[in-house]
Amino acid sequence: MKYLRFNLRIWFGLLGLVCLLASPLLAAAEMMSNQQSRQPAKARNAACAELPAEDATNLGLIRQTLADGKPHAALAFLDASGIAHPQAEVLRADGLRQSGREEQAEQIYRKLLSTCVSGYAYRGLGLIAANAGNIQEAVEHLRMASAALPTEHTIRNDYGYMLMLADKGNAALHEFLTAVELVADYRQAAHNLLLLLYRNGDDQRAQAFARQFGVTAEEMTHLQEMARQPLSHANINQERTGVQ
Repeated sequence: MKYLRFNLRIWFGLLGLVCLLASPLLAAAEMMSNQQSRQPAKARNAACAELPAEDATNLGLIRQTLADGKPHAALAFLDASGIAHPQAEVLRADGLRQSGREEQAEQIYRKLLSTCVSGYAYRGLGLIAANAGNIQEAVEHLRMASAALPTEHTIRNDYGYMLMLADKGNAALHEFLTAVELVADYRQAAHNLLLLLYRNGDDQRAQAFARQFGVTAEEMTHLQEMARQPLSHANINQERTGVQ
């Protein structure tokens, strides 16, 4: 027994020595692991660095060209600019989508999902899915877009319209209200909100909002007519969802 206790003391002593020697190695390994896990984030941040003033101005003009319904011109300006940046790439994908080249656009959007423009990439995928009539897929993509860019009023409107198409009226209502509260003169979200209220038979509330937003009698009549018809993804144009 005395010999056994002696051996146990030696064994525990050796075990303690091993632990002491291993601790610095484990700490170093953990530090290296943490550094490696942070490297992708640094790379993404570097890729999304602030643009030079001239590039930012050029992309702003290209963005406006897309908003004006001139995707081919926007793509030409992008080619001429030579800007290599995620913001330029998402505009390229938008231009391809708006000009009917959705497969090429989708490839770019998917590559951008891990970048600083992921919210806009999810939005693009959502609009492609909506245009194809894949409403549930569109809802999921736009949910991700809204989570990434919660104060982007156009995305809240798009998401709301898809929710309305998916018969999720209460959720859609809150998205439209969020959009019009973020940007008070956002006409499209206001029209979609009124359309939803008319479809729900809440005419009194719709009329109150119409007065608040300055919606004309002619516009209200048009929205009431739309409310009596089945909703369709065909109401989605190439850049925005819902009624104009």
